[in-house]
Amino acid sequence: MQKNTLLKYRFFANSYQYLLKPFFFLLDPEKVHLSMTTAGAFLGASPWSKFLIRICFQYKNPCLEKTVDGITFPNPVGLAAGFDYEAKLPHILPELGFGFMTVGTVTLHPYTGNPKPRLKRFPKSQSLLVNKGFKSLGAVAIIQKLARQQFSSPLGISIGSTNTFFSSQSEQIEDIKKTFRLFETSKVHHQFYELNISCPNTQGGQPFTTPSRLQQLLIEIDLLRISKPVYIKMPIDLGERETLQLLKVAEKHHIQGVIFGNLTKDKSNPDVQAEDLKQWQRYAGNLSGKPTWKRSNALIFMTKKHFKSRFTIIGTGGIFSPADAQKKLDLGADLVQLITGMIYQGPQLIGEINLHLAQRLSHN
Repeated sequence: MQKNTLLKYRFFANSYQYLLKPFFFLLDPEKVHLSMTTAGAFLGASPWSKFLIRICFQYKNPCLEKTVDGITFPNPVGLAAGFDYEAKLPHILPELGFGFMTVGTVTLHPYTGNPKPRLKRFPKSQSLLVNKGFKSLGAVAIIQKLARQQFSSPLGISIGSTNTFFSSQSEQIEDIKKTFRLFETSKVHHQFYELNISCPNTQGGQPFTTPSRLQQLLIEIDLLRISKPVYIKMPIDLGERETLQLLKVAEKHHIQGVIFGNLTKDKSNPDVQAEDLKQWQRYAGNLSGKPTWKRSNALIFMTKKHFKSRFTIIGTGGIFSPADAQKKLDLGADLVQLITGMIYQGPQLIGEINLHLAQRLSHN
């Protein structure tokens, strides 16, 4: 049975690599993204198309189920924030095999996105240049889209501050708090939050990545008495000392976990190929994919070493194969997320990862 499943995934992987991907990569990446999310929304609206996608891509095994922070995940592989920021895909992603999914990042007020180009491919570096800057429909519109719906896998909401000018830090914190309040009092059946403090593509940069500022933000978040787990989306370009300082702040607050991590803005990153680096110098934005791999892994390991089970750790960045996902779990991650690997390898990657994880568990 598993041999047939593996052959099926190899067929879809080859079809994607040699037929679909070369065509997609000739087109503007943001237009491809819009087309794919629109198609996903359409497929998720029909029981028949959901059944077909499930037969083609989903791998399900009871041994993959795990409960983290009171949430039961069908498997540990999730879609990271930044892909479904318009909440189009919650009904199709589980059929692809995702064990959880994150909508957003959602901001209080709508934002149309940074000036184009907002996406660019760097195939030699196995990366995407991303410059959306919290493109968002706004919290109210997202709530209206998701309210009273049921989801077959856990749904998370990523929250960040609106991409605009704030006259003070307290004003920016209030913007974030208002979004949390809206979701807390909404009829959306989500099960966790991500607090995105690490997007490098907004007007204010990363204002909450110093200990004093993160402390001020988390004091205010504590006062909300949020009913669901909150995971902080962390930067990956800070050093070990600076990251430990942030984690020691988070440790004192009602934060259940951390996500490592966000985009890299380090133009000295050795995993960015010289040709891509020249282009990067000409464009706004920062990189996902393989240039985030080593730093994400190092921070996962460091967090597990220093904080043991205090934080749930979600590993994201550079997962392009089942072995990549396994590596992050072996280093201490409880769950993993991906986006860029799926774009480069194909949608069957999620099933391939879950099949590999199940085989690994059966041999232990």
